[in-house]
Amino acid sequence: MSVRRIGSRYVLERKVAGGGMGAIWVALDSQLQRRVALKLMAPERIASSSARYQFEQEAKAVAQLRNPHVVQIHDYGVDEDTPYIVMELLEGEDLETRLERLGRLSPVVVSSLLNQVARALAAAHASNIIHRDLKPANLFLARVDGQEVVKVLDFGLARLMDGGSAASTEQPGRVMGTPRYMSPEQMRGDVRIDHRTDVWSLAVVAYRALTGRFPFSADALGELSRNGGALAEAPSLLVPELSQGVDAFFTRALAVDPADRFQSARELASAFAALVESCRPTQASKILVIDDEPDVQLLMKQRFRKQLRERVYEFIFASDGEDALEKLRQHPDTDVVLSDINMPRMDGLTFLARVGEVNPLVKVIMVSAYSDMSNIRVAMNRGAFDFLVKPIDFQDLEATLTKALKQVTELRQMVRSTEENHLLRMFVNGGILDRALPLMRGPDVVDGERVEATVAFVDLKDFTPVTTQDQPEAVIRRLNANFEVIVPELLSRGGVVDKFVGDAVMAVFRGPGHLSRGLEACLAARQQIRAMAFRYGEASPYVHGVSIGLDSGELIRGSIGAKGLGRLDYTVLGATVNTAARLTVMAERDQILIGDHLRLRLEGGFEYRELGSRCLPGSTQALAVLELLSRREERVSSSDQTASMEASAPRHSSVPPVLAASKME
Repeated sequence: MSVRRIGSRYVLERKVAGGGMGAIWVALDSQLQRRVALKLMAPERIASSSARYQFEQEAKAVAQLRNPHVVQIHDYGVDEDTPYIVMELLEGEDLETRLERLGRLSPVVVSSLLNQVARALAAAHASNIIHRDLKPANLFLARVDGQEVVKVLDFGLARLMDGGSAASTEQPGRVMGTPRYMSPEQMRGDVRIDHRTDVWSLAVVAYRALTGRFPFSADALGELSRNGGALAEAPSLLVPELSQGVDAFFTRALAVDPADRFQSARELASAFAALVESCRPTQASKILVIDDEPDVQLLMKQRFRKQLRERVYEFIFASDGEDALEKLRQHPDTDVVLSDINMPRMDGLTFLARVGEVNPLVKVIMVSAYSDMSNIRVAMNRGAFDFLVKPIDFQDLEATLTKALKQVTELRQMVRSTEENHLLRMFVNGGILDRALPLMRGPDVVDGERVEATVAFVDLKDFTPVTTQDQPEAVIRRLNANFEVIVPELLSRGGVVDKFVGDAVMAVFRGPGHLSRGLEACLAARQQIRAMAFRYGEASPYVHGVSIGLDSGELIRGSIGAKGLGRLDYTVLGATVNTAARLTVMAERDQILIGDHLRLRLEGGFEYRELGSRCLPGSTQALAVLELLSRREERVSSSDQTASMEASAPRHSSVPPVLAASKME
């Protein structure tokens, strides 16, 4: 097979994206011995002088922007009459792919995204460049030194502004861009649009990221371009937890008249960041009081009437432990529980043993008679935060409540502060809260409990020979490169990484839909590793592929180890874990194996094929085995597909989830 060299320097290796303007290739820079992304103009566009001008303008526009949030241009040239642009090679995925996978993002994550894009647009607008095609497909979430950095791609429709508006280099009425994200003035083909068209597009990106929906229907877009009469649907109607402040933000951000919008991307991002900060939970501290005495409610309301009036406290009341567990389910933001010990149906000690199942963050203060010291000792051993004796000293009670609320607030702030790092946010929610917090509640967690869960092992196939052939540092780098791709897919679907076992990772999924989430995570991990191997080729760390085994059922979880020596691990064990591990050993490269006993629980949502009865490795047990192939695809409305209103050629791309560089215009 002949090797094609561009510009006597760049050796084309693999085509990774294609579109109406051309194709993106992974290429080797033979002079600097590094891989780059090379954008090569499509042969059918070469004869068009306007297309060549547009291609050259993209290179010039991006080359002016020395900004970490803009994809960097290394070189531009013409090879045998074919223009090309050489760019940095990026690792990660675009925002479009992320949204298709996750649906929508939290306000904190969206705020971080907007801040980074705003920096890129500020640099562009300061250089009198407007992007004109800002959309999730052109926002790349690149992995850089272990962090996720947003990069703005594809300045193929960028134009230089002259005197504050786009230079008049196009025919009036000519519309270019992606309809869903174009401002009204851009849809009308106004020649002298300015940077505020990008501010509109950024607002549409934010709306979609927050809600998973577009602010305007296809019909409303037409009305918007004609007379500007359409209004975006209030985001809080789509996502109830969003505030009316968010609605007001988008009313301004999506104003038809550019003068009524935010006047810069930085202003938009700053306003949204302030909104997110102001929406942080500031409501009254919620306290659940459990007591079967009928006069307790009245007494608490009288003693704390000032705090209730000033919304410092909010009380919820339950008559016994069973009622209290239900109240906790109804009020998951409860901070502190004040519980009597002696109650009907479920006493305070039984409640204390079960409260962690419903709310692992809540602090429990026990109340009992002074003579009941034996029960108080049991309560403290079971993880009670503190105890009070009857009759209650209300000054002591308020001091104890203040101390407990302070600890809960600090813990929640610790969790919240990790949200801007998307990967760490997922780990904290799924891992630390599920594993570390139970250990903080007291030593009884060592006793263990039975739970329903799904266990998956994701193993790098035939990795062991590498450990004998390569240097230790190279082996670890190669292994971790794969885990950095696999683990986010497990965490993003609610999985908890239980442990790394050699060249395999073990993940546990609990809660509603744990089997489906586990299966989806395995499919996504396999796809991401395939995409990385496709992108980097046979010399990359990703060529091993993965073998995966998964099982679902009853497990025992708890702390195991030598407590007296201070060495404990919180883990799961049982037949379900063993079956998943043995299926992993049996699996071939890129196979995902499950037992036939899970067939009825797949709910028709997955494709699979029967492999027949197999004897599991290390066991005399025979098991009917299925190979998981894929998730059944959902039909996507063609009206939601983005396309250029100008392009005559179909704008199709076979880009894998992990992209090599800028998407095509």
